[in-house]
Amino acid sequence: MRHFNSWSNPFLSGFLVFIILLAVSCTTTPASTVADQLSRGQAIYEQGCATAACHGINGEGIRSGNGFRVWPLVGEDFQRRNPTAQVIFDVVRSGGEPSLRELTDQRIYDAIAYELSLNDVELPEPLDSQNAPVSSSGTAGAPEPGRLFPPPGNARLISTWFAPALPISMENSDLRIRLTQAALAASIGDTVPPARESYILMVFTLEVLADHPLEVGPQYLRLVTKDGQMLEPLEIGLDYPVARFYHQNIRPEHGTAALAIFALPETAQISHLLYRPPTGQQLVLKMPQ
Repeated sequence: MRHFNSWSNPFLSGFLVFIILLAVSCTTTPASTVADQLSRGQAIYEQGCATAACHGINGEGIRSGNGFRVWPLVGEDFQRRNPTAQVIFDVVRSGGEPSLRELTDQRIYDAIAYELSLNDVELPEPLDSQNAPVSSSGTAGAPEPGRLFPPPGNARLISTWFAPALPISMENSDLRIRLTQAALAASIGDTVPPARESYILMVFTLEVLADHPLEVGPQYLRLVTKDGQMLEPLEIGLDYPVARFYHQNIRPEHGTAALAIFALPETAQISHLLYRPPTGQQLVLKMPQ
């Protein structure tokens, strides 16, 4: 039976009551040790995720026929769909629920750290934005380059594309941008790119390093080719749990995760991803060859 493909509720629903943590601590506590982090993450996970109404009492998911109505948070299916801690973070952080927006990035990483422990992952150090892209969820080996995780429901990916080595990041005094996934698609649903073009799908995070809120949005993002073309993000409906990049204001310690889609000409080679904020220095992510 076909798996449930609506991304509005299955994964994010389990994190809607993360706001409970705000009642436990009104300030962000540094993750001093792995044990400390797991203790903080356990409180979030057990009160907001491991319930019969969310992902199951043991995080086993909620089945529907031969598939899942709500995907599990433990086990082989979970690990296969979410091979790194960064993939999990991106799904959670990109949610539009008010309770999610109230959580700092580090609180989300705390909860993910505990979730990984339930998947028999022993973290050598506390989980954070720096090591999440290379922290396995328990799967054997690194995720395959050029694929997208969790798998999109309506994109036909091009498996022969030579994907760049990721993640890559760049920062200035206000903002850090990190590109974590990139895949090439021949079509998205019924939408086909113009002749001799394909779609490139990019997942990235933005972290506020300043001590004040920052305005971000797709109007400041461009994919630049080696021949100088400036490609703008497209508004195409991808069946995927990470939200398409949209205009918003981000508070300090509250980042965002987003998806951007570009139409890439067949003969074009990618030079870099360019982010020009309304104020401050531009960020240039040079694509590794």
